[in-house]
Amino acid sequence: MKINLPISGQERLFPPDKTLVSKTDTKGIITFANKDFVEISGFPEEELIGVNHNIIRHPEMPSAAFDVMWKTLKRGLPWHGVVKNRCKNGDHYWVDAKVVPIKKGGQIIGYMSVRSCPSREDVAGAEAAYRLAATAPETIAEAAVAGWKKHLSIKNGIPLWILCVTLMMIAGGILGISGLNLSNSALQTLYYEEMDPVQTIGRINFLMADNRAQVALALHHDPVTHPDDRHDHTMASHLQALTNNKAEIDRLWDPYVGKIQNATEKELAEQYWQARNRYVQDGLVKARQALESGDYRQAELLLLERVNPLYDKANASVAVLLKHLSDRGLAKFTEVTERNRTIAAVAIAGIALGCLALVVAGIFFFRVTVMPLQKAVLALEDIAEGNLSGEADSGGYGEPGRVMAAVTVMQMHLKVMMHEIRQSSDSIHQQCHNLNETMMNLAEHSDEQHDRIYQTVDAITESGTGLKAMAVTAESLLHNLDGEYAQRPADAVLADSPASGLEPMPSELLAIFGESEEPAPGNEVDMPSTAAAPLEEYRAPSTGDHLSRLAQEVAGAAGVQAFAVGNAATQLNQIAGLVVQNREEVQGAWAASQKLEQTARELEKLVNYFE
Repeated sequence: MKINLPISGQERLFPPDKTLVSKTDTKGIITFANKDFVEISGFPEEELIGVNHNIIRHPEMPSAAFDVMWKTLKRGLPWHGVVKNRCKNGDHYWVDAKVVPIKKGGQIIGYMSVRSCPSREDVAGAEAAYRLAATAPETIAEAAVAGWKKHLSIKNGIPLWILCVTLMMIAGGILGISGLNLSNSALQTLYYEEMDPVQTIGRINFLMADNRAQVALALHHDPVTHPDDRHDHTMASHLQALTNNKAEIDRLWDPYVGKIQNATEKELAEQYWQARNRYVQDGLVKARQALESGDYRQAELLLLERVNPLYDKANASVAVLLKHLSDRGLAKFTEVTERNRTIAAVAIAGIALGCLALVVAGIFFFRVTVMPLQKAVLALEDIAEGNLSGEADSGGYGEPGRVMAAVTVMQMHLKVMMHEIRQSSDSIHQQCHNLNETMMNLAEHSDEQHDRIYQTVDAITESGTGLKAMAVTAESLLHNLDGEYAQRPADAVLADSPASGLEPMPSELLAIFGESEEPAPGNEVDMPSTAAAPLEEYRAPSTGDHLSRLAQEVAGAAGVQAFAVGNAATQLNQIAGLVVQNREEVQGAWAASQKLEQTARELEKLVNYFE
């Protein structure tokens, strides 16, 4: 880890309204730093751009904190923490840093950091944590999400919800069907094991009573006691009924006895059967024999003294057996009823627990999905209203967590963009101000040059007029010399010529043609200056031819100079036109600068809306 020294131990505080913004590439090289960052860190901008961000790392910051930060950022998630940075002069300052990755096409292409002034409580907590991490780095660890919470997402939650509801419906169906099957089985058991024996014993008891009744009815066939035979049947029918009843009792008893599994019931059944056998052997059989022999008196005595008492005893035994069967059936019925109640209670409890589970799952799903999405909506609404200072919670699981992380990253992007736009706007303002001053100076100089050029053009035009007049005068002198030289002295001819009235060349023209400069070698002119040449040279004694030659040279030189002066005047007029054109272009540039400055003000207004 890079160790930046020296350190002074002096903390540098900065106002809460300042925000330190920087951007780096994937290797941590700074690509942008706003003015607040430059001001607080103490590093000039040119010393920050193009160097690693660890230039401001304080040596007291544990490397474990930055390891956690880089792990979080490389997973594409925002990182938030309190960091201690070093100033250029060794001072330090605390920041509440939020760092997010910059993505393009799904790939991380850089990182951006927005840092604000933390609270003193946060600073105290961070200092304590970093002091502890200096000796125990493991105390600073990445906030890992619990294993099962990683799967909390809408994509997984909805199928899981459907599966749970389906399983609960299946479980409820199985429970209901099982309960019905148990009820059916209990009812069948109650019928076949409890009610069927009761019916069998009841039928046997009925047949035993019918046997006694058949004996009593057979006594009505006694001719002594019933002389009028008004019966539609014979006594043999009653005897046959006794035989049939005995056969049916034997047929019902054997299966019943074979199904008995309860010892008490078996004992009671044996007691009943023994009483029944005594009832049959000691009562019915003897009464039957008396009836068959026609001894109705004996048969009646047997009915009264044997059949009825034995029947009562057998009936008492069957009553005990029936009571046992009835009690057992009631117990079975109560058991079935309690079982059904239990099944119903379990079903109701299952339904209640299922509903409760669905409600709890729904509340949990609402908290981990809907509430974070609502927070994301509120954060987006704040951003839409221009509020970028809100705190967006980047935690959460699944899709809502990703949405909140994306909202945080977008908020950070907008903050950095606003700072970049503000910095660019300030730069445009400054450049426009400098450009306006330069164009103002240029316009003033252009006006001054324009005036001087036109003054020079006027002087050149006046000089050109003088030169043309000189040429005309020289030609007139030449003409006079040709006609009058022979008759008049040269002094008289020169005195009468128009050249004697010519004025010297203006100083502006002399400045243009370089009066103060010496003539270049080979360009010497034998003719003296028009304005300054002494006439004594023309008065030198010479022939007429010599004087004519001089006049021709003066006329030619004057014409050439007049032509040159005209060309100079034309070029100066062109230069004046260019100056005017340049001045118009300066005015156009001034207007463009004003528009650019207006654009910068509009950008500043836009930035102010988002702050």
